[in-house]
Amino acid sequence: MSAKNFAAALFKKVILPAAIIGAGVAVFMYMQNTKPSVPAEPIQEKAWAVATFKVDITNASPELNLYGAVEASETVQLSATVNAYVDQVNIAKGDVVNKGQTLITLDDRELKLTLAQREASLRDIEARIASEINRNATDTKSYAIEQKLQDLNIKNLERQQELVANNMAPASRLDDANKAVHQQQLSLINRQSNLNDHTNRLAQLKASAAQSQSQLEFAELDLERTTISAPFTGRILSVNTAVGNRARNGDKVVSLYNTQNLEVRSQIPARYLSYLQSGKQLSANLSHAGKDYQLQLDRLSAEASNSQGGIDAFFNLPSKTNLEVGRNVQLVLALPEEANVAAIPALALYGQGRVYRIVDNRLQAVQVERLGEIRGTNQQPLTLIRSADLNDGDLLITTQLPNAVTGLLVEIN
Repeated sequence: MSAKNFAAALFKKVILPAAIIGAGVAVFMYMQNTKPSVPAEPIQEKAWAVATFKVDITNASPELNLYGAVEASETVQLSATVNAYVDQVNIAKGDVVNKGQTLITLDDRELKLTLAQREASLRDIEARIASEINRNATDTKSYAIEQKLQDLNIKNLERQQELVANNMAPASRLDDANKAVHQQQLSLINRQSNLNDHTNRLAQLKASAAQSQSQLEFAELDLERTTISAPFTGRILSVNTAVGNRARNGDKVVSLYNTQNLEVRSQIPARYLSYLQSGKQLSANLSHAGKDYQLQLDRLSAEASNSQGGIDAFFNLPSKTNLEVGRNVQLVLALPEEANVAAIPALALYGQGRVYRIVDNRLQAVQVERLGEIRGTNQQPLTLIRSADLNDGDLLITTQLPNAVTGLLVEIN
């Protein structure tokens, strides 16, 4: 390629495009520097429209809304204590029964036969005791007579000894007299032994009588137990047998709970335990079927809940409250009165412990202590709070702003 052609190609491909670009940049810079200036508009801060609530510092008793379940503090499982067939079942699950009411009747024929045997055994022993007493009386009289006979035998022996010594009687008569004395002495020993053993024989018979009496009372008790009755006024939880079943000793047949000793178990959050442990008598209100009931705090559980961080509280239910065991209920617990507190709508509370008051149309965060709930004059729910930084007449916002921070400009609706 010639030098002339090379220069022409270089001009077209490099120099000319670069010149065009440079001219464009120069024109842009000229126009940028020579354009008329436009005055900037000032940025206006947005004011957020909010609703407010006026603070009223006062003394009030916080209320704690609780949820609990009805429980029976006295529940029993009635069992059969004898072996017998079920004759009658007079109740069903859910029935209300009175104290002493017959629930189940067992067949008592076998037990009546056992009772008759025990009575006969006792009568036999009583007759043997009477016979032993008569025998002892006879032995006592007989011993006195036999002693007199022995005295006569001894005198006869002495007389025979004199006769034999004077050769006035054969020696055989002396032998007969000795024999009579020894035989009578043996009879006296046997009679005395019977008299001495009377106390032991009588004690044995009386022990047998006492044993028979106990067996008789057990038989009577077993006969009474064929009637299974309600130990208190209550309600039937379950019936575990039916007519014709063979009930054995220890078989559970009926379970029921005492309707006079119902209570509500509810868990108290840990932050309120100081109120309950203060020793003051606290009461709660329960509404059911259009009626209000006052429940007294009876006791606290001895064991804290690891999973929920609270402790169970037990409230006594009035005896005439018609509530079933297991029913879930809501309670309103009245806590001791607090001084210098304010009742505010729940919407005024941010998180668990912060509110915003308005100062010169700007928000100011205030940390508060949440004490519980309370109902306003028109029964609307309010949150009871306390803070040393709140004053009477402060305006709190009740609009939940997602960007609420101290210094935010607001406008009261």
